[in-house]
Amino acid sequence: MTAATLIELFDNFVPGMEVVRLEVTDGETYLAKKLSVITAAVASGNEDQDAHINVTWSGSTVTINYASMSDKDITLWLFGRP
Repeated sequence: MTAATLIELFDNFVPGMEVVRLEVTDGETYLAKKLSVITAAVASGNEDQDAHINVTWSGSTVTINYASMSDKDITLWLFGRP
């Protein structure tokens, strides 16, 4: 799988939470930097698009499904264990 481009890793001091801004194309993946096991994930498009976005995960890897979009800016919230 192709990796999403990391734009920004937000500094937050909440244990078990990682927030990143990514440039993604449908089907790309992101490997969590702070979490070894992801238990929940939420994604939001940062541009006005009508395309549906969702994420799936396994271990510390997230796959972003963004309905045929290419090179779009999103924010991803991850929750899990460090």
